[in-house]
Amino acid sequence: MSGMSDRKPYLLRAIYQWIVDNDCTPHLVVAAPGAGWVHGVPQHLLQENMLVLNISPQATANLQIEDDDITFHTRFGGKSHQVWVAMAAVASLVARENGEGISLPVADDIEAGPKNTRQAARDDADKAPDNPDPPAGGSHLRIIK
Repeated sequence: MSGMSDRKPYLLRAIYQWIVDNDCTPHLVVAAPGAGWVHGVPQHLLQENMLVLNISPQATANLQIEDDDITFHTRFGGKSHQVWVAMAAVASLVARENGEGISLPVADDIEAGPKNTRQAARDDADKAPDNPDPPAGGSHLRIIK
Protein backbone atom coordinates (compact mmCIF):
# COMPACT_ATOMS: atom_id res chain seq x y z
CA MET A 1 0.00 0.00 0.00
CA SER A 2 1.66 3.21 -1.12
CA GLY A 3 1.30 6.47 0.74
CA MET A 4 1.90 4.97 4.17
CA SER A 5 4.15 6.91 6.51
CA ASP A 6 7.60 5.70 7.48
CA ARG A 7 7.44 2.96 10.11
CA LYS A 8 10.82 3.86 11.66
CA PRO A 9 9.52 6.35 14.29
CA TYR A 10 6.73 3.97 15.30
CA LEU A 11 9.18 1.11 15.79
CA LEU A 12 11.55 3.35 17.75
CA ARG A 13 8.80 4.51 20.11
CA ALA A 14 7.72 0.92 20.75
CA ILE A 15 11.25 -0.44 21.27
CA TYR A 16 12.13 2.53 23.51
CA GLN A 17 9.14 1.77 25.75
CA TRP A 18 9.96 -1.95 25.78
CA ILE A 19 13.59 -1.31 26.81
CA VAL A 20 12.57 1.14 29.58
CA ASP A 21 9.74 -1.13 30.81
CA ASN A 22 12.32 -3.91 31.21
CA ASP A 23 14.53 -1.69 33.40
CA CYS A 24 17.24 -1.41 30.76
CA THR A 25 19.03 1.63 29.34
CA PRO A 26 18.04 2.67 25.79
CA HIS A 27 21.02 3.63 23.62
CA LEU A 28 20.37 5.39 20.32
CA VAL A 29 22.95 4.61 17.61
CA VAL A 30 23.35 7.35 14.99
CA ALA A 31 25.17 6.84 11.68
CA ALA A 32 27.48 9.54 10.28
CA PRO A 33 26.75 12.02 13.08
CA GLY A 34 29.27 14.58 11.80
CA ALA A 35 27.59 14.85 8.39
CA GLY A 36 24.89 17.22 9.65
CA TRP A 37 22.40 14.69 11.00
CA VAL A 38 22.97 15.69 14.65
CA HIS A 39 22.92 19.08 16.38
CA GLY A 40 23.56 20.00 20.01
CA VAL A 41 26.27 17.41 20.66
CA PRO A 42 29.84 18.53 21.42
CA GLN A 43 31.95 18.52 18.25
CA HIS A 44 34.49 15.96 19.49
CA LEU A 45 31.72 13.35 19.79
CA LEU A 46 30.76 13.78 16.13
CA GLN A 47 34.09 12.54 14.78
CA GLU A 48 33.26 8.82 14.89
CA ASN A 49 31.37 6.80 12.26
CA MET A 50 28.69 6.06 14.84
CA LEU A 51 27.46 8.06 17.82
CA VAL A 52 25.84 6.28 20.76
CA LEU A 53 23.55 8.33 23.00
CA ASN A 54 21.95 7.21 26.25
CA ILE A 55 18.35 8.38 25.87
CA SER A 56 17.03 6.91 29.13
CA PRO A 57 14.54 8.93 31.19
CA GLN A 58 17.35 9.50 33.73
CA ALA A 59 19.72 10.95 31.11
CA THR A 60 17.24 13.09 29.16
CA ALA A 61 14.35 15.49 29.57
CA ASN A 62 11.55 16.18 27.10
CA LEU A 63 12.45 13.26 24.80
CA GLN A 64 10.33 13.42 21.65
CA ILE A 65 10.47 10.71 18.97
CA GLU A 66 8.73 12.41 16.04
CA ASP A 67 8.27 11.38 12.41
CA ASP A 68 11.36 13.27 11.13
CA ASP A 69 13.59 13.59 14.17
CA ILE A 70 14.34 12.86 17.81
CA THR A 71 14.85 15.74 20.23
CA PHE A 72 15.74 15.90 23.91
CA HIS A 73 17.58 17.89 26.56
CA THR A 74 20.65 16.42 28.20
CA ARG A 75 24.00 17.33 29.72
CA PHE A 76 27.51 16.95 28.36
CA GLY A 77 30.27 17.79 30.81
CA GLY A 78 27.74 19.40 33.13
CA LYS A 79 26.44 21.80 30.46
CA SER A 80 22.84 21.69 29.27
CA HIS A 81 22.28 20.86 25.60
CA GLN A 82 19.22 20.62 23.35
CA VAL A 83 19.96 17.65 21.06
CA TRP A 84 18.40 17.08 17.64
CA VAL A 85 18.90 13.86 15.64
CA ALA A 86 17.50 13.36 12.14
CA MET A 87 15.41 10.19 11.84
CA ALA A 88 17.25 9.39 8.59
CA ALA A 89 20.50 8.78 10.52
CA VAL A 90 19.10 6.55 13.29
CA ALA A 91 20.73 3.15 12.80
CA SER A 92 19.51 1.30 15.90
CA LEU A 93 18.05 1.46 19.38
CA VAL A 94 19.41 -1.11 21.80
CA ALA A 95 19.52 -1.89 25.50
CA ARG A 96 22.97 -1.16 26.93
CA GLU A 97 22.72 -4.14 29.27
CA ASN A 98 22.18 -6.88 26.68
CA GLY A 99 22.27 -5.35 23.19
CA GLU A 100 18.65 -6.28 22.49
CA GLY A 101 16.63 -3.87 20.40
CA ILE A 102 16.19 -3.00 16.75
CA SER A 103 18.48 -2.18 13.84
CA LEU A 104 17.09 0.12 11.18
CA PRO A 105 18.13 0.92 7.61
CA VAL A 106 20.02 4.10 6.78
CA ALA A 107 20.70 5.41 3.29
CA ASP A 108 23.81 4.18 1.49
CA ASP A 109 24.93 7.80 1.07
CA ILE A 110 24.33 8.77 4.72
CA GLU A 111 27.89 10.17 4.98
CA ALA A 112 26.97 12.83 2.39
CA GLY A 113 24.67 14.45 4.93
CA PRO A 114 21.23 15.96 4.46
CA LYS A 115 20.59 17.53 1.09
CA ASN A 116 17.38 19.24 0.08
CA THR A 117 15.58 17.74 3.04
CA ARG A 118 13.47 19.35 5.71
CA GLN A 119 16.29 18.62 8.13
CA ALA A 120 18.74 20.62 6.03
CA ALA A 121 16.35 23.53 5.83
CA ARG A 122 15.78 23.78 9.55
CA ASP A 123 17.26 26.69 11.41
CA ASP A 124 19.33 25.63 14.43
CA ALA A 125 17.78 28.44 16.47
CA ASP A 126 14.37 26.79 16.11
CA LYS A 127 15.72 23.65 17.78
CA ALA A 128 17.34 25.28 20.81
CA PRO A 129 14.98 26.81 23.34
CA ASP A 130 16.56 29.02 26.01
CA ASN A 131 17.98 26.84 28.81
CA PRO A 132 15.06 24.49 29.53
CA ASP A 133 15.13 22.36 32.66
CA PRO A 134 17.84 19.77 31.93
CA PRO A 135 18.28 16.52 33.83
CA ALA A 136 20.29 16.84 37.01
CA GLY A 137 23.79 15.43 37.47
CA GLY A 138 26.66 14.92 35.08
CA SER A 139 26.60 13.52 31.60
CA HIS A 140 25.12 10.09 31.13
CA LEU A 141 26.27 9.92 27.53
CA ARG A 142 29.26 8.03 26.27
CA ILE A 143 30.52 6.47 23.09
CA ILE A 144 30.55 2.68 23.10
CA LYS A 145 32.88 0.89 20.70
